[in-house]
This record gives sequence, C-alpha cells and structure tokens, in this order.
Amino acid sequence: MVSTEMPPRRMTGVRADPNTMRYLESKQQSAQLLRLALPWMVRQNAAYHPVSYTLWYEHVAGLNPTLSAALTARLDANDPLSEEDAYRLYARHISERDAAVLEILQRRLQTLLETTAQEVATACEDSGRFRQSLQQGRSDLTNDVNAGAVREVIGRLLSEALRMEAATQTLTEKLEASTRDVLSLTKQLNEAHTEALTDPLCGLSNRRGFMRAAQDLRDSDQGLDGAAVVLIDVDHFKWVNDTFGHLLGDKVLRAIAEVLRANIKGRDIAARIGGEEFALLLPQTPLQGAHSVADQIRLAVEQLRIHGDRATEAVGSVTISLGLALGRTGESIDELMARADVALYAAKRDGRNRVGVS
Repeated sequence: MVSTEMPPRRMTGVRADPNTMRYLESKQQSAQLLRLALPWMVRQNAAYHPVSYTLWYEHVAGLNPTLSAALTARLDANDPLSEEDAYRLYARHISERDAAVLEILQRRLQTLLETTAQEVATACEDSGRFRQSLQQGRSDLTNDVNAGAVREVIGRLLSEALRMEAATQTLTEKLEASTRDVLSLTKQLNEAHTEALTDPLCGLSNRRGFMRAAQDLRDSDQGLDGAAVVLIDVDHFKWVNDTFGHLLGDKVLRAIAEVLRANIKGRDIAARIGGEEFALLLPQTPLQGAHSVADQIRLAVEQLRIHGDRATEAVGSVTISLGLALGRTGESIDELMARADVALYAAKRDGRNRVGVS
C-alpha cells in the first residue's frame, strides 16, 4: 500500500553562528525542529541517538546544505540510513565542519595577536620619537637659554606630550578591546576544539581526537616506543540492539565509556572510534601493565548490569574483546593500530571476552 502521509516540512528562519556553529534558535523554535526531525528519524534504520538527531535537526533547520543534499539523495532513493551511514555522514558533514571552524578561529586569533603586536610596535616608535624630542629640547636649552628659545622648546615638548597622551590612550583602548577579543576567541576556540574532537554520545575522544593525540605522542621526543594501544569491541552488540533496542544499546556504550574513564589516568586517552569500537592510548606503559589495565576493564564490563526504563529490560552480562599492541621504535600510529586490530581479531576468534596481544 502506498502511504499518503505527507513528508515532514523544512523550517525556515533558523540560523547558526557561522563562527562557532552554535545553534541560535529559541526554545520554541528548537521544539518545532524536534517535531519536524522525529518523523524523518523514524524512517531510518539508525538509532535515535545524538549523532542521528543532529543530522536531521540540521537538515530540517536548513543549516547544512551539503548534508541536506546527501540526505535528500538517500530519501529520493528510498534508502534508509543505517547506523554506519549516520556516523559516516556526521563525520563528513558535521565533524569536518567543526574542524574547519576550529581552523578559522585559530587563524582569527593569530591575526588578532599579530595586529596587537603591530600596534604595540607603533606605540614604541612613538615613544622613541618622544624621547628624541626630549633629547633635542635639552640640547636646544643647553645651547640657547633665552626666553624665546625656552618658550619654543616648551611648546614643542607640550605638543609632543599631548600627541603621546593621545597615542597612549588609543593604544590602551585597543589593547583593552584586543584583550576582550582574545578572551572571547580563546573560549570559542576551546569549545570548538572540544566539540571537534569529542564523541557526542559517550563524551570520550572521537577517532579524530584519538589519532591527533597519538600523532602528537609520536612527534614528541618520547615517540610511540613503549606506548600501548588497546582496541576494544563490544561482543554481539548487534544482538543487543536488535533484542533490546538502540536506546538500551546506547546505554551500554555509555556505561562502557564510564568504565574506561575510571581505569585510565594521567596522559592516557580513551576514545570511541566507531559504533561499538573503543580505543585506549597508554603512553610509556609496559606490556604487563597495559595487559593488566585491559583485563581490569574487561572484568569491570563483564560485571555491568544494564537496565532499561522498564523492569523487564535488562541486557544482562555484556562482554568485550580487546586487542593489545606495544609501540615499536619508528612505528607509525597506523601500523601500531593494525597490530592491535590483529590481536583483537584473534581474541574474538578464540572465543571473545578476552585480551589478545600482538
């Protein structure tokens, strides 16, 4: 039977701050966007999580033309979004845009600092000119001390003093304005940096954040030599989603993220790098210590008992498989992760709920 239901409408008049991509709509407008987005979401196979909602929110709000074009093509082809599709579109049309905003903010901050430095340099030049005027005045008074010469020197110095006072006042106002701009840009930069490198569902680093941290470590004097990477995959997660629904599946992912947070310290990085895939970066960690951390996490997850809103919704025991690899001298992060992936595959092949080592 052909459905006669009208498709959801698009909303006009909604805007976002182009500098930070913060949503600017009111509570009433956002409620209307929610009503418009939900009918699109129920037509998809992807779950109702923040990643999926953001896609349709920006689509119905008309905030993201390239994303809307991609979604419209899928709608025209009657091709519902899978979970993987949702994350892929989010990475391409939202995460990459957030990274671009981050770069723009960095350039703006650099330009502002360069402008401020130039203004200070100009003030220093004015100060040098004033010092020269004082020296010239002293020389003139030394050579000629008649009343006319004194009046001329005093007048010239007074004029220079007034010019310096005006220049100093202007510089003070510009520096105050620059200080406010720097503070504002720094705040926006920190927020954009956090949003671009953070997984919206679990609050951990996302793949981009993980790879950036790993690359920074490799580029440091320390390098990846002696650093451990642990790749983590939730066992039978598709069964969890199919049996209990995506909302409870998301709850499982957030609970595992909490376990990871509780078992890392210092410069360790925990990230969600895919749908049900997580990763740990443990700098300067011996193999035995990294294996102990991985197995501690495995046991903690096994002891989780995830319940839904209804008493009958209980996932029971959730397990994870882990692959561990220790960095080698001169090794790239891709090579290290590839070895950890081999170890993860071996752990799954050998029965799951265990730690594989490469």
